[in-house]
Amino acid sequence: MAVEEKQQLEHTIVTARDGVSERIDELDRRLRSTLDVKSAASAHAPQIIAGGAAVGFLVGFGFPKAFKRLIQIGVPLALVAYKVKKSRDGANGSTYSET
Repeated sequence: MAVEEKQQLEHTIVTARDGVSERIDELDRRLRSTLDVKSAASAHAPQIIAGGAAVGFLVGFGFPKAFKRLIQIGVPLALVAYKVKKSRDGANGSTYSET
């Protein structure tokens, strides 16, 4: 009885594995084509350049000085706070983040 159960189990395992590699390859191909950053960037290069120029123009001429100062000080402070929070989470051994 144990030999028959072992053979049945082995047959079930082989059946379950059958075709898995082809499905993984197909999923890999689909993800690589979908998430290709270089082709997405090259396809949308004019929009990216226009967006960067618009933001540069607004920062250079459109924003009031107080708002520019807030960006100059606030962004580095936010980065420092993020790094400190990340290091504290790592020091406590916690891998859970609330973000």
